[in-house]
Amino acid sequence: MHVAKLLNKTSVSELAELSNLSKPYISQVKHGKRPPSQKLLDALVEHSKPQIDYLNLFILSRKAMGVSPRTVEFYIDRLYKYAANVDYLAATPQKIQRYLNSIPANNNGFATRHASFRAIKTFHRWLKAEYGLNNPMLNILAPILGRPVLPSLTAEQVLIIVEKAHCSRDKAILSLFAESGLRLAELANIKPQEISWDNKNSRSFRKGQEGRICPLWRAI
Repeated sequence: MHVAKLLNKTSVSELAELSNLSKPYISQVKHGKRPPSQKLLDALVEHSKPQIDYLNLFILSRKAMGVSPRTVEFYIDRLYKYAANVDYLAATPQKIQRYLNSIPANNNGFATRHASFRAIKTFHRWLKAEYGLNNPMLNILAPILGRPVLPSLTAEQVLIIVEKAHCSRDKAILSLFAESGLRLAELANIKPQEISWDNKNSRSFRKGQEGRICPLWRAI
């Protein structure tokens, strides 16, 4: 009786995936035309066992580690969407790749897809370490992240910002930033002897690199 109830509750596709048996054979069993094989019975018994909520246990493990609430929310958001689309206990590299490829690009390129990849990878690594379950993420490469194009200011907007500065020093700093593209550390490390007032330029040094010549703003 118990077997009959399980057969009725479980679809042909689900039984085929659980047992690795053919759908035509399982359909015949469900309609009483053939007896269930031992392999099918074992799969039904395994399927009927109470499932451990590994996902919730993983979230609890992150909280126990002391990760920030924001990180916990990140895992909840990424992993529950993953679990809604992929049976993570039966996940294969192909199924995970298909799921990742279904995440569309947005204004940040494939940042969302990459975030899901990181969360899924951490989750399956934890399943392997804690419960010895297969890790299907081992040979999956991370999605390539393109560099987002950041918005830039027009020349008129730069002039407005420079004019709003409180003193000549701040105007010179803002102007040099806008004209040269220097980083903050590069600008802060410029020495007076490195400025050529006649040529309207300055030599800047990056860590471990040779110096480069940067033009000075015409108003300096």
